[in-house]
Amino acid sequence: MEFKVINKYLQEKGRTFVAIRQENPYTVFERVLIGDRLGETDEVLIKAVLGQVSTELNPAEGVKKLQEDLHKQAESYEEKLAEKDTKIAEVKAVADWAVLARVTDTDNPLDPTIFKRGLELVELGQNGKTYQPQEIFVVEDPDHVEKFQEGKRVMVQVNEPFTYKGETLKQLETLHQNGKLGLWKWTEPKETPKASNELETQPAQ
Repeated sequence: MEFKVINKYLQEKGRTFVAIRQENPYTVFERVLIGDRLGETDEVLIKAVLGQVSTELNPAEGVKKLQEDLHKQAESYEEKLAEKDTKIAEVKAVADWAVLARVTDTDNPLDPTIFKRGLELVELGQNGKTYQPQEIFVVEDPDHVEKFQEGKRVMVQVNEPFTYKGETLKQLETLHQNGKLGLWKWTEPKETPKASNELETQPAQ
């Protein structure tokens, strides 16, 4: 016959008392498990109790079982982490696409504060990272003086595989002239801005 759970309760915070019984041969085990485990199935609780008993009777086997459980937990963690990274990458790709589409839409220029906020959502160029065509990153323009809260960031649009090696904006401008990169920065309109539809976002010259 198989074991059955005959009693379980939360003994104290973070500890669960579980008693299991087998009729033939008549056997009873009572153990205190770490954590609040009242929400787990009887099958899981029975395995936990028997696992603890096995560890007490055969420490070497118990250590082996613990190592196997930890390995399984690590694999599960890695799988969940990979899924999380994939979802983050997908969200980032959508966000970057939205920023790219709006910043390059010169027919509908952005308000300078919105332009600044949009580029704050894009990652700064990572030294040593290879960017693929149509990927974007930003660099700081330390010489730029803000007049309309447009920020100091310039968006870099990659036109062909490009490994960023910490180039400054001035160094990137050479690649921009060669067509390898697109540089986009907020450009002050000819007249002092009065409304968002009067502002201009233009590719860097």
